[in-house]
Amino acid sequence: MKKETFKQTIIIGFISILGVILVIGGYIFSDAVSRANQAETESSKEKVTLVKNVPTEKELSSKKAAPKVKQISTSETAKDTTAPTITAPEETIEQNAPVDIFEDVTANDNKDGDITAKLATTETVDTSVVGTQTVHFSVTDSSGNQAAAEKTFHIVAKSEPIAEPQVEEPVSTPADTTQAAATSAPTVQAEPAYAPMTITMAGQTVSYQNGGQGSGQSIIDSNPAGVASTWGGAAVQSSDDGQNTHFIGHNPGAFSTVFSLSVGSQIVVTDANGTPTTYTVRTMLELDDYGEEVGTGRNYWDLIVGTGGGERISLQSCVNDDINLFAIAYK
Repeated sequence: MKKETFKQTIIIGFISILGVILVIGGYIFSDAVSRANQAETESSKEKVTLVKNVPTEKELSSKKAAPKVKQISTSETAKDTTAPTITAPEETIEQNAPVDIFEDVTANDNKDGDITAKLATTETVDTSVVGTQTVHFSVTDSSGNQAAAEKTFHIVAKSEPIAEPQVEEPVSTPADTTQAAATSAPTVQAEPAYAPMTITMAGQTVSYQNGGQGSGQSIIDSNPAGVASTWGGAAVQSSDDGQNTHFIGHNPGAFSTVFSLSVGSQIVVTDANGTPTTYTVRTMLELDDYGEEVGTGRNYWDLIVGTGGGERISLQSCVNDDINLFAIAYK
């Protein structure tokens, strides 16, 4: 009996200890779970806060850099396709009379303005033949637009002088005849004489040589104050070849007089035989060494050194080391 009671006491004590252990373990487990839940709650709050600080897709798209847009100028969107206009009125000329085929022929462009100086033709008029002749002109503006026109020349026979009825003259004595001859004889003004190969302008005469592009520069460099030379165009000056002759001369020096010229000025040029030809200045230009006009950038290289454009001359003298003055004159 005592053994049974002792065994029961041990079992009850063991159960009591186990219950205490379970109670303590349950408390510890409950506390741990509570702490874990609290930590998870705080972590979730932090995550939510972090998510709130992240920009939305709409905000991200609004913050993207705007693409660069090229600004297109008017000149890029609206190319000039309008051709120039040429005015070429008909002209009536008496047989064998001199003629300037470019007279009264003008060219205008909607952007470049007056481009008469760019008119070109390869044709001429033979005034010795009575009838109708046509000369075709062309011009190109700075955008490459071309225009063409024709001018009609009517060559008419030279008018014959009208014969006046003869009037019977009174008989006069020798004394009367001598006195009448002395008082009525008209004064004949002799034409000025010109030396061969000279250029006369603004009252000054300058000698020139037919040097062409091969020797023209060295000719004027050897005598800056006394001589000019051909360079572009036709290397040999001729008044009836229908071509342009380009002359060069130094300033200060032989071509200082070029600066006294203006539109309408007359220039007399003689060839190797001394035959004089009068040219009238139609255009004055300031161009750089590449033929581009100061201020506009238009290129006149072909006009000043080319052979086309009819019977004419181009005189060039330097303004400074980079700029040149040109006088374009037509027969």
